[in-house]
Amino acid sequence: MTHQRPISPFESVYFVDLGAAGLPLYDMAVFVDCLVRGRLDPALLRRALGLLTERHPMLRSEVADGDTGLLLRVRDRVEPPLTVLDGIEDTYAELINTRPDWTESLLHAWLLTDGERSQVVLGVHHGVIDGRSVFPLLDEFWRYYSALAAGASPSVERREALPEAIDTRLAGTLPDAEIDALVDAIAQGAGADVKPAALPTEGVGRPDRPDAARRFVVDRLEFSEETTDAVAAAARSRGVSVNSLVTELLLTAVRAQLAPEHGPLTMTCGHAVDLRTRLTPELPRATTLNCVTGLQTTLTVGHDDPPGAVGREVAGQMTGALARRDPERSLLAALRAGARGIPVPVPVVSYGISNLGRIPAPPVPQDVRLLRFGATGNAPGMPPKILVAGLGGRLLVQNEYDAWTYAPEQMRRVREALRGSLSAFGEPRLTS
Repeated sequence: MTHQRPISPFESVYFVDLGAAGLPLYDMAVFVDCLVRGRLDPALLRRALGLLTERHPMLRSEVADGDTGLLLRVRDRVEPPLTVLDGIEDTYAELINTRPDWTESLLHAWLLTDGERSQVVLGVHHGVIDGRSVFPLLDEFWRYYSALAAGASPSVERREALPEAIDTRLAGTLPDAEIDALVDAIAQGAGADVKPAALPTEGVGRPDRPDAARRFVVDRLEFSEETTDAVAAAARSRGVSVNSLVTELLLTAVRAQLAPEHGPLTMTCGHAVDLRTRLTPELPRATTLNCVTGLQTTLTVGHDDPPGAVGREVAGQMTGALARRDPERSLLAALRAGARGIPVPVPVVSYGISNLGRIPAPPVPQDVRLLRFGATGNAPGMPPKILVAGLGGRLLVQNEYDAWTYAPEQMRRVREALRGSLSAFGEPRLTS
């Protein structure tokens, strides 16, 4: 059984500090949280966390030195730290700006309390999980806690073998000649002259920037079930996904803030792609492993594009890219280029978007009422991004940004534009 294995090239950007030359992902955390009305038992929370680590060896692993590089090595037992804190909104805003001590555990937890309200926050090292699989992990955590709160003694299958890294799984699935051709294109600087329009960063907000405890901002827009259904219906009527519809609205909102005031601009949207679904057979989403890579769609966006035009272009590009297996091809080519010492340019995007799809509400105990749940992750210098998900039947559009890089007023205008555009789908139409 695989009690230890090398950290793969794909995973290494999360475990090795590459400085300014790499992506800003070193030691990054993914936070998933759940706000409830009801009091929770810290002792039972700790037991539920222990059950998670029993079932998922990645959560029991530690980073160790090997003969040829860093290893992930499974420990016999890990007790994820649980910290109890007073306050919720302000405490959570500061919490997501922290970096846990990963040498102690790759899973940390917090219980935030305010009267009858409680918020559970799980923080996991991004090298071993992504924004898709944190939700099954949250669901599993609540199943354990609910069983314990009901007086049961749940047992789990203790797993010892570390799952293979996603790039290891993908190796050999595409012809070497295809990957080498892409590596040659990277070496020749193909596409290096394409510089998409983006919100300004230099000097923005510097004099009055927030302190480090409020650097990363999470700005939630949660819509009613009626508006959620209306947005889905609007996407269907245009022949696109909700992701493509929201991408159109997002890029249009950003374009409105960019110079020149008239005419189209080239913009690039960065999409998250879950590579679990690209494997045969597919890897279950509940597998604790980081399997998400990026896919860029570049297009021109103007002020008066016909409704649906940008969304259909995004949908067409994504359909074609997935059919060509571009996410896998690009990832493998970048890793091969890096192994050969060929500099791989950091992707430049106008905005990022992570489409999580529909996620059911976690199963909280009967005497606890679920108020909301969500997730976030950020790092210094990352471009702004929105998370789009149907959480428990309600559309969530969450803007996440680095307030040291992007001015809050810019982000407020993006948020309000998205709020207005999406809310309009749910407004009753007047008939004559």
